[in-house]
Amino acid sequence: MNIQLLRRHFPELQAWPEERQAELLAQAHERAYSPDRKLEHWRRNLMSLVWICAISLFIALVAGPALGLSRPATGGVIMVVVLPLFIWWRHRQYVAQLRPEVEALIREAKTKPAP
Repeated sequence: MNIQLLRRHFPELQAWPEERQAELLAQAHERAYSPDRKLEHWRRNLMSLVWICAISLFIALVAGPALGLSRPATGGVIMVVVLPLFIWWRHRQYVAQLRPEVEALIREAKTKPAP
């Protein structure tokens, strides 16, 4: 987990010191990916696998030949378009999973009395 890159997705953390931001993001990750949510993650990963395979097969078997693309060109479209879109989509899902946990941790930190 790269804290520097993740911080830009959570502008509400900018008021906190860097080490506290890293701590909050690490805690949010632990909460979002706790063992009791393992089945949710397996389901999400399996559905992602099904979608990526379905889209790739559609492009390889239907769209590529319909557009008159050669097999290497169709494979190139999958590698250059589909796979980066998939990685971007999964990253957005990851940030969306962390967001409620980060917000909850910020609320807890603000309501907790200072030592």
